[in-house]
Amino acid sequence: MLAEIVAPVFLLIGVGIAAARAGLLDERAVKALSDAALLVFLPALLFGTIARVEFGQLSPGAALAYYGAGLPLFAVVLAVQVRRRVEVSAAVVHALGAVFSNTVMLGIPVVRLAFGETGLALLLTIIAVHALVFLTIGALVLELAVTLRGADAGDGSRLRRLARDLRPVIRASLLHPVVLPILLGVAWSAGGVALPRPVDSTLSMLGAAAAPLCLVLLGASLAQSGFGRGLATAAGLAAVKNLVHPALVWLVGRFVLDAAPLPLAIATVTAAMPVGANVYLFAQRYGTQVAEVSAAVTLSTLVSAATLPLLLALLG
Repeated sequence: MLAEIVAPVFLLIGVGIAAARAGLLDERAVKALSDAALLVFLPALLFGTIARVEFGQLSPGAALAYYGAGLPLFAVVLAVQVRRRVEVSAAVVHALGAVFSNTVMLGIPVVRLAFGETGLALLLTIIAVHALVFLTIGALVLELAVTLRGADAGDGSRLRRLARDLRPVIRASLLHPVVLPILLGVAWSAGGVALPRPVDSTLSMLGAAAAPLCLVLLGASLAQSGFGRGLATAAGLAAVKNLVHPALVWLVGRFVLDAAPLPLAIATVTAAMPVGANVYLFAQRYGTQVAEVSAAVTLSTLVSAATLPLLLALLG
């Protein structure tokens, strides 16, 4: 059953590879479609998903375990990469790749299959703020890095430049095409008003195209850059994402939070999901680590086909 869930991911990546090699998707087309995914389809998915969630009815146990480990891991990976003198934008993309899970396309069907509707409700507590937490932090750090890099040629101290540029950094982060729909979705959910049916249907149709489009574009980018080019970085990210991340989540949930078995299992399985395709969109937007992230998404998905069944068996 798990193979039936994972197989479409590889098939969609394969479609992108075939389309690129056939000349149907060149670099300009991939860039244009990536912009469309980031500016239209992904915002519809994020806003629609979060606007439908009733946060007050969901237990926070799984989310606390997941983010209690994920946020420190993000910070550690970012700090290590910066200390290695990796460019900040690349370091942020690496940190996102280490903690940002494929919670929708793989997470939802796997959790529903293994744990039923109760498990799915717990997964929603993670999904509801997944992009809000990691992508917002990533966008803020990336925008800050871009601003500071552009200010390097200016006059005055770094502190004065930072103070001068902080307002546009915050504005760019809040108006980011990933962050803004999340904030709007949270505001709509807090209002307690159901989405009008025509709007809900439109968002559902747009959102349904987001994940497949991201995977096809990922395959096209992989064909253009070559899988071997980013293999070393991809292997490191896959090891952290598929092995270190879930291990830390289980340890934090078990020994720090003393979480109940079901929320602990949901958090651990979610952390064991492969790198989410949204990290590829981030890399594409900022023009950094595109080949490495493409390879990491593919490799970590392949690894998860072996690690997820074993993890599910261990968790019972």
